[in-house]
Amino acid sequence: MYLEFLLVVADYFSTLNKRIAIYEWGIPILLGIASGVLSFINNDNVLYIIIQGSVPIIATLLGFTLAALTLFLTGNSKIEEAKSYITEKKISGKPISLYRLIVVSYSYLILVETILCISFYVASLFPFVSNQYICSIANSVFIIIMFNTFFSTIRSITDLYFIITKKDKE
Repeated sequence: MYLEFLLVVADYFSTLNKRIAIYEWGIPILLGIASGVLSFINNDNVLYIIIQGSVPIIATLLGFTLAALTLFLTGNSKIEEAKSYITEKKISGKPISLYRLIVVSYSYLILVETILCISFYVASLFPFVSNQYICSIANSVFIIIMFNTFFSTIRSITDLYFIITKKDKE
């Protein structure tokens, strides 16, 4: 089976520091657990309704992320500057360039957004699963990964913005 996509995930996690990990994973985990517990206590399917409404947003975000990465890789006159600008982030113990950081960040986002869209449609093929525990856990995991995607997108865009504008001001 094709598992090379796991290298993208490993590179993404290599670029995280503690502060970013708390922002991109800690907050989504808290939101996912809280929403799962509230859904379970109230004995309703509000999480599914939220997920159902968020899938078009994730699909739109996937298109935006693909377009942003494509425009950056093909139409940006600052690619050479990005390749030569070394960040404090490291992969395999080696500092990486801004170019590689952007490619890793956007590749991770594309991968996760695609998995979220596919998982929603695959899960809708199994409507017979009615165990409340399984549904609450699966929906909570989806919520966690969804918020991780949103927060990762915000961080990737702001990192790119501040690094490029800082570079322009020098």
